[in-house]
Amino acid sequence: MYADAMASIGRVHCAIFGARGLVAQRYLQRLINHNWLIPVSIIGSNSTKGKNIRDLPWSLDEIRPDLPNIIVQGLDDMEKLIAELKKEKVEIIFSAIPDDAADFVEEKLANAGFLVISHAMIHRMKNNVPLIIPEVNSDHLRLIKSQNFNGGNLISCCNCMVVPIALTLFPLFSNFKLRSIDIRTEQSLSGGGRKMLINGRNSIPIDSVIIGEDESIIRELKKIFGSLENGMITHNDIDISAQCSRVNNEYGHLAEIEIIFENEISAHEVIQVWQNSTINLNKLNLPSSSKIINFITGKIDTDNHRWAGSESREPGADLNAAMGVSLGEIEIGDKKLRFKVVADNTIRGAAGYGVLIAELLIAEGIHHVDKNHLKH
Repeated sequence: MYADAMASIGRVHCAIFGARGLVAQRYLQRLINHNWLIPVSIIGSNSTKGKNIRDLPWSLDEIRPDLPNIIVQGLDDMEKLIAELKKEKVEIIFSAIPDDAADFVEEKLANAGFLVISHAMIHRMKNNVPLIIPEVNSDHLRLIKSQNFNGGNLISCCNCMVVPIALTLFPLFSNFKLRSIDIRTEQSLSGGGRKMLINGRNSIPIDSVIIGEDESIIRELKKIFGSLENGMITHNDIDISAQCSRVNNEYGHLAEIEIIFENEISAHEVIQVWQNSTINLNKLNLPSSSKIINFITGKIDTDNHRWAGSESREPGADLNAAMGVSLGEIEIGDKKLRFKVVADNTIRGAAGYGVLIAELLIAEGIHHVDKNHLKH
């Protein structure tokens, strides 16, 4: 299967920075059967360097796919690594490594001419780095024109909880005047990484309050909903409060959101705005684009409803699986709206979302490839 994939014409060569982590393996799961992109290089820590990725423990619940025969490279010799990546004709790097490692390597990779899509926190609030959710603020990609990375670019992915919140707020921002937003989250163990997920499975107590998460969500939302003018983003000044907690679910993040509007609103108006705002990229025919807002009748079930976007629960074979968000428990009255939204944090909030960014860059011609070779 993989030999046939390698022979496909036009697939853009990609590297994944991270080998055993949940997000890194989500990337691998999604890219090995992708028609536009192909993983040809994996970079990991000293504990995985030199090992075949087929021999590493598989961290995800789904059955491990037929993985390519790739030996994990390390980060200790950047000049050698960059040379190897260029030899393998890598164009796009999906980076899911910790902040300390990301701080050391990601700008160097951009300066070496690679397109780096990063999940590190350290870049998200930098003035010259776009913090992108494709369906919400793709216009912020114009920031990369002002980047000075010697031919490469650096794009930041936001907090995995921010993605479903922003997707559901975007139509409301576009159609109503919002006075304030209050957010309460219940975030799964996998949002804290592979080790936290394992600890939770082993009944090791987890702190319920996520320190610093509320500030991150607020800052990132204000940047995402900010306006880009003259190469600078002016952050949105709307009043946002947040309180974030960790819960003993393995996957899926839930947010309960309360919005106060400047004017009276009706249930019909709000539902119609959500329905009419398809918030998708289907016009570009992207492989990972799907119906984003999926309405739920009755109570939200995080584990079940995190799979919105497709009836399939096979994210390796179906790129639409878990690429939507589930919205329900809607209450409207007296200039106030309450609702809950759920999404899968490792797919819609992380790897699937990063792949969607790459697809958008290719489709829009921001990352230049011969689109006649791309297979659907």
